[in-house]
Amino acid sequence: MFAARCIGISLASFVLLYAPLSAAVGLVWKPLWRHVRPLSPRVSANLLFAIRLAPLAAAAVFTLLFSLPSFLLLEPRSTNESVGTAPLLLGSCCLMLLAGGIVRTVVAQARTSRAVAKWLADSTAIEADNPLPVFRAGATAPALALAGVRAPKVLVSEAAFSLLTPQELRIALEHEVAHVRSCDNLKRLLFRLAVFPGMKALEDAWAEQAELAADDAAVTNSGEALDLAAALLKVSRLGSMQPHLTSGLLHTATALTLRVRRLFFWEQNQPAPVTAYWWWGPSLALMVCLIVIPTYGSALTAMHVVTEWLVR
Repeated sequence: MFAARCIGISLASFVLLYAPLSAAVGLVWKPLWRHVRPLSPRVSANLLFAIRLAPLAAAAVFTLLFSLPSFLLLEPRSTNESVGTAPLLLGSCCLMLLAGGIVRTVVAQARTSRAVAKWLADSTAIEADNPLPVFRAGATAPALALAGVRAPKVLVSEAAFSLLTPQELRIALEHEVAHVRSCDNLKRLLFRLAVFPGMKALEDAWAEQAELAADDAAVTNSGEALDLAAALLKVSRLGSMQPHLTSGLLHTATALTLRVRRLFFWEQNQPAPVTAYWWWGPSLALMVCLIVIPTYGSALTAMHVVTEWLVR
């Protein structure tokens, strides 16, 4: 019974923090976005990603560092208390949320694996001046797609090969390398794990900024910017949607005009340096540690009082 109450309290604590934080993120991210948007696309994408996953990370850390230790250290093991109605109901809600996220993740990964296997069935590997494996795929494949998390690869359709010049193809592949370095496919997978209604608009805003950031990372001069703009326009004729957990040169058509305009005015539109923002995360972590460490024992005691109230 002690183990059952421990699990129930831990799950209840998780959902009591995760659900309100997720709802708050859904409400405040758009006003916050007005302040984030003037920053460089890479900084904006990273901040949007952090905002999207903050409820999941905060709930998990709080449960592991406070709820679980307070119960294990301060709750007597000899008591015969039942789990309690509130922890049972809240724990069930938490399990449904977690199961929904896991199912969404597994289904998305399985569909992506089947689609990539189909695309690779009639493909041939090609030599390219690129650190990623590149495959020339058949007509069923997207125009240009980056697939995979642990072993990423790029698939280029026959139609894209016929439309793109060697320079346009090279810079398009550099765009995909930028997605790999940013772990964008892994981030898409994590979005599916952190299930909560009303987050699609936030994820779409992140996807737009991730594409702009990949453009900036791929381009080093105005000539390459024009080549990438031409590649975008050509690929847009072949269809823009990338299925499942893949990234592409043109993931959706929504940001096409913005991306082409930025590339045409590349010299005047250089992104702000990101070095001014790298210290935000470490500084916040240090501040939290300085607050939590001296008061950790009393925090566990207070948390145990709350869990005792919850069990009643």
